[in-house]
Amino acid sequence: MTTAQLVREARRGGGLTQRALAERAGIAQPALAAIESSAHDTRAASLDRLAGAVGYRLFLLPTVRSSAASWADYIYEELRSTRHSEGVAFRALIGLSDDLEAVPGPLRVALCVAAPPLCGDARFDAAIAAIVDYHLTKDLLPLPEWVRESSRVLSEPWAVSPYTHISEVPAVFQLHGVLLAESELASA
Repeated sequence: MTTAQLVREARRGGGLTQRALAERAGIAQPALAAIESSAHDTRAASLDRLAGAVGYRLFLLPTVRSSAASWADYIYEELRSTRHSEGVAFRALIGLSDDLEAVPGPLRVALCVAAPPLCGDARFDAAIAAIVDYHLTKDLLPLPEWVRESSRVLSEPWAVSPYTHISEVPAVFQLHGVLLAESELASA
């Protein structure tokens, strides 16, 4: 993960604009924009100050896997890009599922603690929450509060594949309104 991604995820996860974060952190908004666009790399002290302004702390985790927030940011960037590929965004959901499946329970929880910023597409926000809910509840791990927020539950179900039968959809996915078969949660 780059500094740009980390700062952008924290800012968006905290529901702040660049201007609001810059004011809280005591830096100029153009300097923050340069950090978020990778035009300027920042020192650890500055990164810590930016994270603190959002109400976050920096920690290192012993993993090469990505957090739910990182995957959400990736999906957000993909959905707003000029190529706007839902197929790529869907594969990112499977990447999230693969990452959570690959790590032990405590690390799985750590990768899901920070509330992912919203993607701009309620279907993907609900799917991220459903995947996290699925991977944590199957091993009786604690759920972060953000997983069951109303913004992460669809009022009308999303049939991800027209060929999925409801009996193939895990209960937690149904709870979030995401109709995705359990067999589709892993890479081939």
